[in-house]
Amino acid sequence: MKKWFRLRTSLPASTAALLLAAQLMAAAPAVHAAAAPAVTVTLPSFPVKINGLTIDPSKAQYPPIVYKDITYFPLTWDYTQTLGLPYTWSETEGLRITGNGNRYRVRPAADTGGSNRKTAYTAAPVTYPVTVNDKAIDTAAEEYPLLNFRNITYFPMTWRFMHDEFHMKLSWQAKDGFAVISPQRHYMYTIFSDDADYLYLNSGSQSYKVRKSLSELPVLLTEEENRKIYDQPVRVDQEALPPAEFKTPASPSVERKSRTFYYGSQELLTLAPKDSGSQGFTETDAAGMVYTEASLDLGAGRSLLAVKETDSTKDMAADFFTYYRYFYVNADGKPQPLSGFTHWPVTGLQPNPDGSWWLVSKAYKGSSISARNAFMTGELALLRPDGQSISLNEKLKVREIEVLSRKEDGSLTFRAYSRIFQDDNPALGIYETDPAGNLTKLSEASGAAYVDTAGDLWVADRELNQLTNLTKNVSRLWYDYEFPFAE
Repeated sequence: MKKWFRLRTSLPASTAALLLAAQLMAAAPAVHAAAAPAVTVTLPSFPVKINGLTIDPSKAQYPPIVYKDITYFPLTWDYTQTLGLPYTWSETEGLRITGNGNRYRVRPAADTGGSNRKTAYTAAPVTYPVTVNDKAIDTAAEEYPLLNFRNITYFPMTWRFMHDEFHMKLSWQAKDGFAVISPQRHYMYTIFSDDADYLYLNSGSQSYKVRKSLSELPVLLTEEENRKIYDQPVRVDQEALPPAEFKTPASPSVERKSRTFYYGSQELLTLAPKDSGSQGFTETDAAGMVYTEASLDLGAGRSLLAVKETDSTKDMAADFFTYYRYFYVNADGKPQPLSGFTHWPVTGLQPNPDGSWWLVSKAYKGSSISARNAFMTGELALLRPDGQSISLNEKLKVREIEVLSRKEDGSLTFRAYSRIFQDDNPALGIYETDPAGNLTKLSEASGAAYVDTAGDLWVADRELNQLTNLTKNVSRLWYDYEFPFAE
């Protein structure tokens, strides 16, 4: 098995081509099994787990097998149901499998109908047609062909099939062996509150609680518990950065002349033609556009200047038609553009010991995109004492950032996330940054994040029902069939 382990671990860490639990009682006629030369297969010497069920190869009627150092899984009815792999079988078209990512919430059933005393057996490459996601598979040309064992089709658990075609999560650990998790129904939308013992989460339609020890299954909240939690006052420390308090000056400092705005005698910005395709600050109907200014005192004669453009004819959805431009004004009164904020206002500001500032716009913490929130983006920027600014969104190439906590030395913890479900941007995750903008990635998880009353940082996986206490480095995964929610 040393050779097999070497081949597996040569792939990316959590991606090693592995096992799957597919079921497909596509029993091929004996003539097919006899048409190809038999090959030798072995039983795995490591644990194999499918959606939380550990399979005992010695007791399974259709155990996982190993061929050419690759794990194969039986396509039986029970396994295909729990993995969400619809299939059809016919004498003319053969086997057709569709990895459509359906979330079935089916608890895997244990296969204990066999007794396997040997470690080596024979199987035969299939000769009947096989189609995966409408793609014909030339099994004769495959390095790891589908096999027929005990009149059941067996599928190779390679990254190509399991991840790319069937969207399975695969993992390998020396102690726990191989595990495969099919696409799950996701219930961990947001973490909205906590107390000494529990975290309170929302599933989108229902609320439930999870013990912070992660020792129990989730429990639905009663109406009384729901009411009690939502009646609690908002924690004063829920916002990671202090509010940015912009004030409208008694006498305007910004003057518009035709399409150009000036701060004193210095040019700030010029409106783009309305047909330029750009959003905000375009030359449109002057009767409908309103321009206002506000400033935030940074001390020592410095300030942050905001110019806001609002389309007053769109008051049914005013936020969507309001745009901001920001400028750093130094002690000499010279403004320079501040990058990092594309639409929504700066809502938080933190001065740092080195004289820099963190600026943030409020992040939308929900997990979905709708017409009401599609334009909302959390943005984070570092403003240096010389007026130069760094957009962390641009630096990471991520659309949304939520600041989670701050320290007195000016360092921040934040999550870079996306509300687009299939966004697999490798930059998504939980980060720490110092006041110089140097980044340290703490976790790949980019789902709902929350700092509890004890100061512990929690994060929920954006696809799996998994909670992690990053502060204490403990985690637990629950399968969707374990949740107490009605269908």
